[in-house]
Amino acid sequence: MDDIDKVKQKIDIVDVIGSYIQLKKAGRNFKSNCPFHNEKSASFVVSPERQIWHCFGCQKGGDVFTFVQEYENIDFGEALKELALRVGIKLSAPAARTEREKKQESIYSLNHLTSQFYNYLLLSHPAGKKALDYLINERKMSIPLIKTFNLGFAPNNDALVKYLIGKKKYTEDEVLNAGLGFRRGRYVSDFFRDRIIFPIIDARGNVIAFSGRGLTPETQPKYVNTRETPVYVKGDTLYGINLARDGIKKEGKVIIVEGEFDVITSHREGITNIVAVKGTALTENQIKLLKRFANKFVFCFDTDKAGTEAQRRSIQLIEHEGITATVIIPPQGKDPDELLNENPASFKKAMKDDINVYDFIIDSAISESDKTTAEGMKSILNRTLPYITAIENEVIKEHYLKKLAEKLDVSLDSVTRQAQKSVRPESKRVAEDAVKQSSREEKFEIYLLSLILQSERPKEYLVEARTVLDGIPLSTPSYEKVLKHLEQYEQKGVNFDAQDFSSFLPSELRMAFDTASIAPISEFTNDAKLKSEIDKIARQVKQIGVKSKLKKLSSMIQEAEKEKNSEKLDEYEREFDKFSKLLN
Repeated sequence: MDDIDKVKQKIDIVDVIGSYIQLKKAGRNFKSNCPFHNEKSASFVVSPERQIWHCFGCQKGGDVFTFVQEYENIDFGEALKELALRVGIKLSAPAARTEREKKQESIYSLNHLTSQFYNYLLLSHPAGKKALDYLINERKMSIPLIKTFNLGFAPNNDALVKYLIGKKKYTEDEVLNAGLGFRRGRYVSDFFRDRIIFPIIDARGNVIAFSGRGLTPETQPKYVNTRETPVYVKGDTLYGINLARDGIKKEGKVIIVEGEFDVITSHREGITNIVAVKGTALTENQIKLLKRFANKFVFCFDTDKAGTEAQRRSIQLIEHEGITATVIIPPQGKDPDELLNENPASFKKAMKDDINVYDFIIDSAISESDKTTAEGMKSILNRTLPYITAIENEVIKEHYLKKLAEKLDVSLDSVTRQAQKSVRPESKRVAEDAVKQSSREEKFEIYLLSLILQSERPKEYLVEARTVLDGIPLSTPSYEKVLKHLEQYEQKGVNFDAQDFSSFLPSELRMAFDTASIAPISEFTNDAKLKSEIDKIARQVKQIGVKSKLKKLSSMIQEAEKEKNSEKLDEYEREFDKFSKLLN
């Protein structure tokens, strides 16, 4: 067996998916609300028998590898490594399969080596002494804390490029692709120079990029980051997530700050459920990542205008995600790192006194404008109503409309009317747009296919259904092809076996088969009831199919009459008569 088969043999899909989301037994399968789109009723099904999953809302599905890929937003190679580690299998070959995955593996390897190199220069080389003194004396960091975050130092020369290319024999292209160098004429030079280095590590422990902070005020810009690469997208990344996972799960909430030092200083004070967005608002991908670990977000951005606006933009994205959100307001307008260095107890008290995001939206808007003037009141309404009207819970929405009216000293009725004016039709969220609404015809066909495939005797019920259909094929090509392959499979004279039949099918039909084989259907107490249900559904499929065919033929007849094509007209009318008899 190859590595994939070894992992598949030892892994159980229910255990794996159950470690990410809560599953409930439903007959011989398990169900849950889908983690890939918002829904109120469970349409996500996991089959322990088939070792597959499928969502009947957004239509995503596959095996244990595809689930981990989708949930973790990683490639197959990363999913294989993660699952192999879970079951204690040492991979005999590199997990990368595609050229993209090979490039990613190369960058991970380079970044890991680079982080070790920079860390060595900071802690053990004279070149890093100035940076180390700065971290210890001015930033109050200990050596163990520096080692925990694997901080480093990049000197003002090409030491890294010489090390990677000259000693470790990486190519110039590999160094450039990883964003660790840039081309200067004929030569490749170090990208980071004279900077404290913060390795950026993903939730699985891979070093994906670096952030470099200038050591002196003259070094501008103060921070520079690795450009985006095949393993690093800034909007998908959270600094400190690798160290925060356990703390977030334990506390049931995640504190979101702006900078690296905010995270590191918080860890020094025992606050470990904390990550940084690096000076920008949250993105949808960051929200999805954090939502895996907790459903409460606590914002603690800088109290300047840019920080307030970033918090506001973040709040706009989380209302529809079912996330509870609050805001920490540090006293004296200090950022978390500054306050934790001066007065840790004051920051911890502010953590306990966090306020709801909508209280923050109202209070911050009022503090920034003069509510006694018409212009000021208009500004406050513009900066609050778009957020309040987006609240899905009507009781909570009314509570904050009342609070806004009281703060402005106006009537609730006037604020409510203005709120109604401010509501604009919004497109549904991307995940909801992706939900496929199957036609009535397709729904009946997938149900019929499910009844046949999930029965104890698929061959017998296939013959029954075909008899009732009376030559009318299923209109969905993939479902009809599955039935035809089932007919061929049954001619082999073997007992039906789902796994064997799946391997018998062409790869493009396996998703349709997987969907039908685990679609939720009623339990039938005896064969007579199942047969009756198959007869009933097959008749409905036949009737819908015939009506659809007659409708098409009617249009074709009208077109032939316009064209005065008597040959086509005769042909279409004969077809129409034939299908009319089937309908009767």
